[in-house]
Amino acid sequence: MRPEPRPELLALPPVVHGGSHDARWLDFSTGVSPLPSPEEIVTAVRDVDLSRYPHPTALPVREAIAGMHDLSPDRVIVGAGSVELIWTVARAFAGPGRKGLVVTPAFGEYEQSLRASGAAVVTVSMSGPRFELPLDAIRTALLSEPIAVAFLCRPSNPCLTSAPVEDVLALARCSPTTLFVVDEAYLPLFEEIEGVPVGPNIAVLRSMTKVFALPGVRLGYLIAAPSIVAALQSALPPWNVSSPAQAAGVAAAHLLPLHGPSIRTRIAALRTSLADRLGRAVGAPARAGGPFLLYEVDAAGLLVRDLRDRGIAIRHAASFGLPHHVRIGVRDERANRTLAERWPP
Repeated sequence: MRPEPRPELLALPPVVHGGSHDARWLDFSTGVSPLPSPEEIVTAVRDVDLSRYPHPTALPVREAIAGMHDLSPDRVIVGAGSVELIWTVARAFAGPGRKGLVVTPAFGEYEQSLRASGAAVVTVSMSGPRFELPLDAIRTALLSEPIAVAFLCRPSNPCLTSAPVEDVLALARCSPTTLFVVDEAYLPLFEEIEGVPVGPNIAVLRSMTKVFALPGVRLGYLIAAPSIVAALQSALPPWNVSSPAQAAGVAAAHLLPLHGPSIRTRIAALRTSLADRLGRAVGAPARAGGPFLLYEVDAAGLLVRDLRDRGIAIRHAASFGLPHHVRIGVRDERANRTLAERWPP
């Protein structure tokens, strides 16, 4: 006899992610901004007094983010990256005997967190090449059985499409007992996309680390009705966000309204330049937006391996359910030029 974890945890293989901690790689596998982190944020992190505990619920960051969105702090919760909040949603609102819905292709942690909570998972797929939100199929799923949580990513990762705001609101009205989590982690990096407003059963998830190139800091936030935020806060331990991350979050919340438009413009220019460079070798992207290019390639797995042999990481979209696609995150001009030069013949 020995202690046994819950059985659903034994059947969970790790989710495949982009990103490399190895500095020897030229990393095109993520959508982190290729622009340098603002010096104000770097200084704020450097000046933290590490001998003191951080605020247990990251109140200074919640207040700064609330001010940015013209909300009260009780409508904001902060996590060690948006992925911690995804898991917290599943822990608080899914669980054994409940069901969650995931619109795919999608970030693997939605389904992973639901399964880890003990919930059953229902998936509804977007189909290429347009990858539009399958409204009828989602409505059918919502009306055929109780769905506790529904995860929807916009702009979609990896498909780079954004469901119209009115369609998301219509789905929320269709199933008022479902918590719709709209993951807009990459929205600050996309041009001219309106965010989904928070509602009684709509929570919006954002990241502070992608737009300012701070993935090592780990900082995300969710805005929702106070009752939802209170339930999520109860499902988190105290001090889940470190003092350096809180300092970065306060600075980032103050900077984003000022720097956001120029960041989007510069990333759009880099994306266009990279697409032009790669066009000679691989043609036009299937989709493009924000910090990403999505290409349909017959031998996608072979291409990924060939580039790794050349010291470059791109994302094989097979882990999203798109085995014939690769996703490329935009980097600076020097790195983009290197990618084009090393592209296999």
